Amino acid sequence: MNKPFKIRVTFDRPASVLGNMEWFARQGIRVLPTHGIVDGRCTCGRKNCEKAGKHPILALAPGWAEDATTKLKSIRKWHRQHPDMNYGVVTEDLTVIDCDSEQSLVEFRSGYRPPPTFTVKTARGFHFYFSGDMPSRNGAREKLDVKSGPGCYVVGPGSMHISGWTYALWEDEPFAQLPDNIASITQRRDEPPETGGDGPIPVGMRNSTLTQFAGYLHSKGVPQQSVLAALKALNQDMSEKPLPDREIRQIARSVSRYPAKTLPKMIPFSEIPEEKLEFLWYPYICLGTLGLLDGDPGDGKSQFSAWLCARISRGQTLPNGEKIKPANCFLLNFEDLKGAVIKPRLKANGADLSRVFIQTTPFDLSKEMTDWLDGEIAEKQVRLVFIDPIQATMTGVDGNSNIQVREFMSRLAEIADRRRCAIICVRHFGKGPQEQAMKKGLGSTDFVGISRNQFGLARRNDDVRGFIVFHLKTNFERGDAMLFIMGDADGREGEQPKISFDKFIKIDADEFLSSDASARGPAQDERQVARDYLLEALADGQKEVGPLKRNAEAHAISASTLDRARKELGIVPQRDGKKWYWALPPE
Repeated sequence: MNKPFKIRVTFDRPASVLGNMEWFARQGIRVLPTHGIVDGRCTCGRKNCEKAGKHPILALAPGWAEDATTKLKSIRKWHRQHPDMNYGVVTEDLTVIDCDSEQSLVEFRSGYRPPPTFTVKTARGFHFYFSGDMPSRNGAREKLDVKSGPGCYVVGPGSMHISGWTYALWEDEPFAQLPDNIASITQRRDEPPETGGDGPIPVGMRNSTLTQFAGYLHSKGVPQQSVLAALKALNQDMSEKPLPDREIRQIARSVSRYPAKTLPKMIPFSEIPEEKLEFLWYPYICLGTLGLLDGDPGDGKSQFSAWLCARISRGQTLPNGEKIKPANCFLLNFEDLKGAVIKPRLKANGADLSRVFIQTTPFDLSKEMTDWLDGEIAEKQVRLVFIDPIQATMTGVDGNSNIQVREFMSRLAEIADRRRCAIICVRHFGKGPQEQAMKKGLGSTDFVGISRNQFGLARRNDDVRGFIVFHLKTNFERGDAMLFIMGDADGREGEQPKISFDKFIKIDADEFLSSDASARGPAQDERQVARDYLLEALADGQKEVGPLKRNAEAHAISASTLDRARKELGIVPQRDGKKWYWALPPE
C-alpha cells in the first residue's frame, strides 16, 4: 500500500501584494497604501479599529485616493517600508460591484446576469470589476455597494481581511465593459420617479453640496432627524434634478456618525479665564508646550536628554529651578542602542529606570500613531517627552515644507497642551552658515515658529570636555546659557559618562554658533562620525541598508560620506532576496 503523502504550499503574501499592485499599475490603474493586519489587529495601532486593514497609511497617502499612483518606484518604496501593508485599487474609469453576502450575490447574478469579468473573492462575498463608471452608491441594494469614480477605492487582491481571510483572485478575466442593465442598479423599482425643481445645484454637485450643508448643521448640534428634513427640502427646492430620498437619508446618516466639529466663536477677552504658567524647569521648560533641541551630531544632545530625564525621574532640583516631584518621562530615541548606550547613560546620571520609557520599535508619527502616542502619555502620566531625532518619525512629510511641517508639529503641540506635558523635538544643525542661531536647525522655519521654546547645543570652547546649552527662543522669559561637564567613562567596558551642571553664563548665541565649529572644540572629521555611526549601528549584527541610510541622514551624514566610511571599514554589501544588507567584517 502506498503511503499517503502531504504537499506543503507556502504563500508569500507580501510578495503577492507587491506583485498585484505592480500589475494594476501597469494597467494604468492607480493604487494606494493601506494599513495591513498583523496578529489579528490593524497596523495603525488603534484598538478595535473600525476600518481595520482598509484605511490609508496617512504618512504615505495623506490625501487618500488623491495620493494613489501608478509609479512602480513609489509602490516598491511603500512596500519596503511597510511589508505587511494592504492596498487599495482606485476605481477611476472602473466600477466595482461589492456583494457582501451570499444573498446579495445570488440576487446580483440572477437579476443582472453579469458577463465574465475580473473577480476577487472577499471575506464574505465578491468584487466584480467592470470598465466604465457610474454613480458610486453604498447600500445600492441590501449588502451590495457600488464603488466607482476617482475618489473611491476597494481593497485589492492579496490583502488580508481582519478575519484572517486573504482577498483572492477568483476569475482572471479581462475587465468586461459595464453593461447598461448593471449601470441602472442604483435605481430601485419601488422608487417614485425623480421630480425636478430646476434649481441652481447641478447634477454633478448634488452630493457634495448637500453633504457640506449637512456637515454644517451637524456641527451646530442639529439632531439627525432635523438634518434630514432640511436636506429633503433643500434637495427638492434647489436641485436641478433632486436625488432620491434614499440617498438623502444616507447622507444624513453618514454625517451624523462623525463627532461634530465645533466651529470657532469670537469672544471678548473679558470672557477669557486667566491661566498661570506651570514650569517644569523655570524659565526653560513650560508644561503644555512644544520645544526644540538643535545641535551638531556627537556634541551631546542625547547626553543632555538623558541627564534631564534622569533628574526629572528622581524629582531632583534642576539648576536655578524649584523642587519638583518625581515624574515619568518618554525618551523616544531612534538612533542609539537601548541596552548598550541609552540605559547606561541613564544609570550613570542616577535615573529611576522605572520612570523613563522608550519605544520597543521605530514608528512614524502618522495621525494614527500620534493618537497612539497621546494615549500612552495620558496613561503613564508623562511630564517630559524627548523625540530624538524628530526627522526619524516624519516619513512622508516634507521637512522643508512650511505647510506640512506646521500640520505635523501642530498635532504634537495639541498633545502637549492637552496632557500638560513638555515635548522636545531633537534636530541636527544644517551645514550652511546662518546669521541667527535659531535658524541653524535642519528643515522648515515652521519647526521654530510653532515651538514655544528652542535650545541650541554645542561643544564648549574652553578645553573642558562638555557642552553649552543656549536658550535660543522663548515665548516667556529667556534664560542664560548653561555650561555642562561630561565626565570620564571607559567605552570598552560599556560605560557612559556622567553629566553635571557647571554654571550659568551670559554669551551671545548668534556669535558663538556662527563661528567655525573647529573654534568651539576639537575638530570633528565627518568620515569619523560616519564610521562611528556604522560601528555602533552594526555592533549587534547586519542591518538593512535602507533604514541605515535614512537614520544616517537624520544624523546629518551624507550618502557619499557614509559610503566612503563603509569602504574604509571593509563592509561589503550582501544581498538577500530583494534587500541589501551591511555587516561589519569578521575580526
